[in-house]
Amino acid sequence: MSGDSKIGPVGGIIRTAPVRKIGGGADADGAARTAASTTVPGAKLIRLAADLAAQAPPVDSARVASLRTAIAEGTYSADAKNIALAMLRYAQGRSE
Repeated sequence: MSGDSKIGPVGGIIRTAPVRKIGGGADADGAARTAASTTVPGAKLIRLAADLAAQAPPVDSARVASLRTAIAEGTYSADAKNIALAMLRYAQGRSE
């Protein structure tokens, strides 16, 4: 073991449980396993996250078009007080 005197020794990790293999390998009776036959919640979450990341974000095209038109015509006005309050609620973690 080696380490920095300020943080103490580094290393010496003790494994309390056996390493679990995901996919491949063989069962106790010697039958081969595949990654698809093993249920792993973490793998499902990763797949779900990747699927969601690949999707385009939801956009209200009609609302975007109306806002662009209002801005171009100079008729769009923003309510600074409501925007500031919404920003404060967001920063505080509230969604009211």
